[in-house]
Amino acid sequence: MSTMLKPGEKTVTRLWETACGVRRIDLATITRLFDIPLEGPQQEFLPLETALTDPDTLRAEFISAMDELEQEHGLQGGVPSYAATDEMGLSEARRPDGAIKMTVQVWRRGFEIPQYASSSDLFGWCFLHATQPRHEDSGSVALLDPRAGSEGTAMPGLPWGREVTFRPSPGLLAVGPGWLTSTVRPVEDGQAVVVAVASKTA
Repeated sequence: MSTMLKPGEKTVTRLWETACGVRRIDLATITRLFDIPLEGPQQEFLPLETALTDPDTLRAEFISAMDELEQEHGLQGGVPSYAATDEMGLSEARRPDGAIKMTVQVWRRGFEIPQYASSSDLFGWCFLHATQPRHEDSGSVALLDPRAGSEGTAMPGLPWGREVTFRPSPGLLAVGPGWLTSTVRPVEDGQAVVVAVASKTA
């Protein structure tokens, strides 16, 4: 079941209409049983075959969410990096066929990613496994508006939006456009998060 965050509904902007795709998927036939040690590298990349029993299904879930997000952008004016605009100024989303890039990562104590922008047109995460943190935002991913002044607006959402936070909950899949900046909040001591990270460039 997919839920689309539409412009103005806990999304990133009001004037520049941008939506994020969020859905919850069933991991029962996708992931293997995890026995992730809490001690180890802050960031560890796992071979897909050791973490996933069915990587093709997870890829299909990412592609479906990205296609839905792309459709939303097309209806709301298109994504600048790959939208086609006709002579009347109408935008039509178009993304050439192609495989997404996908990795599976383990995040442990101290791992974090400062605010950064992706070079991909679309990108996303799917949490596969997570131990319960003491702080609810530990290991979460946040999308933020990169435009100057977005943090200084007096009224939330006007003219810029606020960040959208995705907390590490197994089965939560989220995608967004690459022009948004994102960050991974620091992972606390005693926590381990396994996440699939996907990107798509036209």
